[in-house]
Amino acid sequence: MQSIDEISIHQIQEMLSNKEISVAELVQEYLRRIDLYDQGPNKLNSILEINPDALSIAEKLDAYPSNFTSKLFGLPILLKDNMDTSDRMHTSAGSLALAESFASCDAGIVEVLRQKGGVILGKTNMTEFADHMTKGMKPGYSSRGGMVKSPYNENKNPGGSSTGSAVGVSANLCAVSLGTDTSGSITSPAIKNGIVGFRPSTSVLSQKGIIPISFTLDTAGTLTRTVMDSSILFMELINTLIDMDEANIKGTVIGIDQVTLENLTDEEEKKARTIIRTLEKSGATIKRVKIPKVPKNDLKQIQLYEFKYCLNRYLSERPRGSSIRSLKDIIEFNNLNPSKTLKYGQTLLIEAEKNTKGDLSEPVYKNLIKDREKTKKEVQEKLSEFDICIMFQENLILQYGGFPIITIPHGSYNDDMPYGIYLTALSDITLLKIAHRIEQAIGYRIVPAGTDKNHLH
Repeated sequence: MQSIDEISIHQIQEMLSNKEISVAELVQEYLRRIDLYDQGPNKLNSILEINPDALSIAEKLDAYPSNFTSKLFGLPILLKDNMDTSDRMHTSAGSLALAESFASCDAGIVEVLRQKGGVILGKTNMTEFADHMTKGMKPGYSSRGGMVKSPYNENKNPGGSSTGSAVGVSANLCAVSLGTDTSGSITSPAIKNGIVGFRPSTSVLSQKGIIPISFTLDTAGTLTRTVMDSSILFMELINTLIDMDEANIKGTVIGIDQVTLENLTDEEEKKARTIIRTLEKSGATIKRVKIPKVPKNDLKQIQLYEFKYCLNRYLSERPRGSSIRSLKDIIEFNNLNPSKTLKYGQTLLIEAEKNTKGDLSEPVYKNLIKDREKTKKEVQEKLSEFDICIMFQENLILQYGGFPIITIPHGSYNDDMPYGIYLTALSDITLLKIAHRIEQAIGYRIVPAGTDKNHLH
């Protein structure tokens, strides 16, 4: 059988169409890789739970292939463990408090995946409660799943909170995965795992059935090996066609954020200058710009005030019989099981419970939302000056304003950890189209040791 290392969605569809592989064989191969590289002591620990029905679902798809025309047909997909699935898998956000929690129906985006023939392989480990449990928790750690390891260096930070979703793609344990992003939870692990992380504009994808932090800032998104794969997955999720051949670097106006060019290491600055020169030689018009940074406290304060409100609403809708129905219940559960649940504490949970009303009536919160709208308009004006903007460090102003972001890997640092860049634009579709061309010009992904040799796009 042809190797599935670094295989794209298009290649999978060709193999299935040509009868070179069945969906069941494809699923079995990914499950074999998960067992080989991920499960057990001293392995990656990125998969929290395997879908016990994955193989039977694959066999049913093989029996009725003509029922599907979607590019997601037969595609093995991993989901972050904060996405509801109405099957035999739990949805816990990595917490022991919700370790036995089952959802009564699929999250909105999961429902779309199933309707289009996607195969849910399992749930991925994550930073507990999407890194909104406590201060100082290590990225990729949860009390239910333990620590996710970087496939490049187990002693390095694998990023979070969609850690397992990023590692699963990077280590070729799935075709693609889904994660969520509130303040860097897709983009950070994507960069640190040498893959493409796409955070769409806030509210483009359904948040129904996803354990929330902030309805203002949360969004689901994709983690893939290429921009094209992210585009395909996104197109299917929003049921829209995108002509990825329309864009061309020549004549494109690319903003280079001067703020994120500051305070780079010599190694990072050299890479940044190389990327800029390559794009100039490709015919792009480079325009220098300064994108403002968000006051970090503002973003965190919005999360603080919305968390209790959002989580209590989500938990109140859990199936009857669940003992955890509120944020207060989670805190009490953790206090009763401190040796298992409170390795890093629960300062953020307690702060949200004690210091917010949970009904969004606080004047401070209302002013935060007003200030956000003002800042968002300022950033929109900046972004309107060019087609796409490149940032060489993460700037949470993009998450704060709900703008789309995509990461592109660009090789590695001298210590072999992945290096990458951030791109944004006013439109999701424009961002994907131009990012695809930029990836072709400058991007290349370093495959983790133990899975394959270095691979250039």
